[in-house]
Amino acid sequence: MAERALIFSYSDCANYFAGTTEEPLGQSSATQLLKNSLGKPQKFPSLYAAQKALAALGYEQGWLVMHSPYDEMLGNETASLTEMPLNLTHTA
Repeated sequence: MAERALIFSYSDCANYFAGTTEEPLGQSSATQLLKNSLGKPQKFPSLYAAQKALAALGYEQGWLVMHSPYDEMLGNETASLTEMPLNLTHTA
């Protein structure tokens, strides 16, 4: 299975996180997040910045995973099951 690039957006957080996983579409629990120089998860101030970081690593396709604490309250599927495809080639 090929590695997939993911970008995480949280409704109660102003930052984005990016990483990779070998899990199939709709699953993101085993994601390896990109790390900063201190070994902590890298925070990106915008979706564009996260896309650029993944494109710089050679990824052409990614998926946006949106998490909202309201999904489960309303009976919706969890956010990790909903992924929106992103083209990363225009950001490099």
